[in-house]
Amino acid sequence: MKKRIMINGFNFEYTESLIKESILLENHCHTQYEMIAVLDGIVTIMQAGKKYCLRKNQIIIIPPLLYHSVTTKDNGYYTRITALFNIKQIPYVLQPEFINYSNDILIASFDIEKLKEIFLKENLPYYAPLIESSMIEIFYSILKGSNFKSSPKIETDTFLQQACQYIEQHLHEKILLDDLAKHTAKSKSSFCHLFKEKMNISPKQYILQKRLTMASKLIDEGVPHTVAAKRVGYDNYSNFYKLYKTQLEKTHHM
Repeated sequence: MKKRIMINGFNFEYTESLIKESILLENHCHTQYEMIAVLDGIVTIMQAGKKYCLRKNQIIIIPPLLYHSVTTKDNGYYTRITALFNIKQIPYVLQPEFINYSNDILIASFDIEKLKEIFLKENLPYYAPLIESSMIEIFYSILKGSNFKSSPKIETDTFLQQACQYIEQHLHEKILLDDLAKHTAKSKSSFCHLFKEKMNISPKQYILQKRLTMASKLIDEGVPHTVAAKRVGYDNYSNFYKLYKTQLEKTHHM
């Protein structure tokens, strides 16, 4: 079962399904913030060499432009609520704190059952104020120390951290496979194999998605297309526009 609803800039999706085996749900980055709230099942999130394992009543908020994968971990019922939103949907007084965490995933424990009860009602727009108030409560909860003591176990992968950090720092330049391999002390073939195995995407496609998502965010903020292209490493605007248009069409058909 899936329910989708737009409420004052929040794009919500409620998902309830029976998972028979571990599957990859998402492998991308957004121009917006993404919230993932787990009600049933176990969800694993990989982001730049860090692995987070979320269980019932745990919430994660992923800032814009952070590439991540989302995978279910075990058999059984799987239920989650996700939301995409912009910084303006966050209360004004909290916005500076969220901006400070622009390169970090935020985690908290939160009783999501009341939010689930609302999403299972028929006339969701009627309950929009309750949903918004719950989101504001989540924002405060996640910033109040982010409940790090009760947060899920976080595993780190040195290879992926080194690779992703290098790509992030050189995204506006030409990134060569030779340089990535040298930076992580691997051969080119070993680097490509290991990166794809761990990230479920090739280094080339990862860099492309990162660049196009960053360009899309810049364009949404009013930056001219030609300027956005140069800021993410494209000197040839024609090549950039073809890739950008293709990515835009894919996004609209999701």
